[in-house]
Amino acid sequence: MTFINPRLIGLTQERAIEDNTGVDDLHIGWQNEFASQVQKDPMGNTHRAPVVRWVQDGEHHYFVPRLSFSLNVTETPWLRKILGLENEPTYTIDTAALIKTIERKLLSESHQGLVL
Repeated sequence: MTFINPRLIGLTQERAIEDNTGVDDLHIGWQNEFASQVQKDPMGNTHRAPVVRWVQDGEHHYFVPRLSFSLNVTETPWLRKILGLENEPTYTIDTAALIKTIERKLLSESHQGLVL
């Protein structure tokens, strides 16, 4: 099983997520650590989800987000035909949705510790 996973969320984006959520020491890593990281797009191709780690109130937390996918519109049909690729559309990880999922999780975790 092979994965082609570029780093979809860079350090600048990690800092912005920290600022937006109030967590410390956020790290989004793509190393293979958990079976739940292996996720499939609608065509059945495998992708690796990141492991999100952070520190909150001195405690270390982590989770593996569920990936969302979008059609890869960067490859036009004529180019795929020239390259001899199948006619089936390919999917890419929806980076904007991934960032929203991470931020929602971090915000919900920070609100769980509040006493109302």
